[in-house]
Amino acid sequence: MTFPTLKENQFAVVMADGYTGIVLNVDNTIYENNTAANIYFVFEDIESAKEFIKNYGSLHEKNEFIIYNHKQEMVGFTKSRIWK
Repeated sequence: MTFPTLKENQFAVVMADGYTGIVLNVDNTIYENNTAANIYFVFEDIESAKEFIKNYGSLHEKNEFIIYNHKQEMVGFTKSRIWK
């Protein structure tokens, strides 16, 4: 999967299974590198990305989330709620 082209103020979020670390598609299924499935959620600002993680994470407690900026640098990580 190719990293999305982001504007300077945009952010991408990737999900992974908190038990295995396996990357998940946006539909919460296991990402297989040989498919065209999407793994990136794109947000207009960091606040929107964090709000998504808060809301979606409360529904999918085993997921962890990684936030990337437009330079593909990791700028945030939220561990799975199963490890609290």
